[in-house]
Amino acid sequence: MHLLARFKGPNGEIRVLEDPVTGARLYEEGRVAQSRVLPGGEADVLYIRLMASLLTGSPAALLLGCGGGSLASMLCRRGSRVAVVEVNPISFQLARTFFWMPNGIECITADVRAFARRNARTFDAIGIDVGGPRFSYPNVLDQPTIARIRRTLCEEGRIAVNISLDAPDDPVPGVIADRLAAADLEVWAFTEHPGSEEINTVILGSASSEAPSALASIAGDSWSLAQLSPRLGRRRRAQACRPGARNSAVTSAGN
Repeated sequence: MHLLARFKGPNGEIRVLEDPVTGARLYEEGRVAQSRVLPGGEADVLYIRLMASLLTGSPAALLLGCGGGSLASMLCRRGSRVAVVEVNPISFQLARTFFWMPNGIECITADVRAFARRNARTFDAIGIDVGGPRFSYPNVLDQPTIARIRRTLCEEGRIAVNISLDAPDDPVPGVIADRLAAADLEVWAFTEHPGSEEINTVILGSASSEAPSALASIAGDSWSLAQLSPRLGRRRRAQACRPGARNSAVTSAGN
C-alpha cells in the first residue's frame, strides 16, 4: 500500500493509503480501518454496500458518520439528497480530496447526540455508521438519542445502523435493536457470516412492514437475516384484538 497522506486526528494518526494494483484507497484512524473505497467512490466494504442497498431510492437521506464518504457518494449518485453529520470536520475534507465524495453533499459538523437534539428536519432514510477507537454504541446511541432520530424519520422510512462486533456473541446489536423497537420500528438484523477479519451486524429499523423475501434477496449469501421485533404499534393492535396473545421476539426471515 502506498501512503498518500498522514494527519493528526482526534483518535490517533489518520492515514490515507492506496492499493497500487486496484487503486482502492483506505482511510485508517488510530490503526483502525474506517473506509475502503474503489476508484470513483464506490465502497469496497461489504456492510457499506448492504446499507446502500437498504437506503437507496430515498429522496432525502441523513447519514450519521462520514469516514471516507462512500455511502454518501453512492446514495447521492443514485438520486438521493444527502446530508452527512460528522464530529470530525477533517473527514469531509478527506472524503472529497481522496475518496471522490461529490461536492453537492451537505456536510454538518456536529456530535450525533447534539445534532439529534436540535434537528427539526425529516428524512426518508437514515444511515448510522459511527465508531472508532474506544467508541461505545450504547453510550452514543442511548434511548433518548434513538427516540429523537426516530422523530426525524418520514413515514415508511428506514434506519440502518452498522455495528462492528467485538465477538460473535457481542450483546451490543441486541441493545440497539431493543431501543429501535421501543421507538416503534420493525427491527431486522443482517449479520455477516464469520470468516472475515471484521464481523458486522447491520440493524434495520423500519417504519413500515418489510417483505421478508425482499430483505432476504438483499442479504444474499453474505448475511444471515432475522426479524427481531415487529412494529410496536402493530403489535399492540394485534394484542388488543387477541387478549392474552403473545408475540415471538425473533422470527426467521423465511416466515
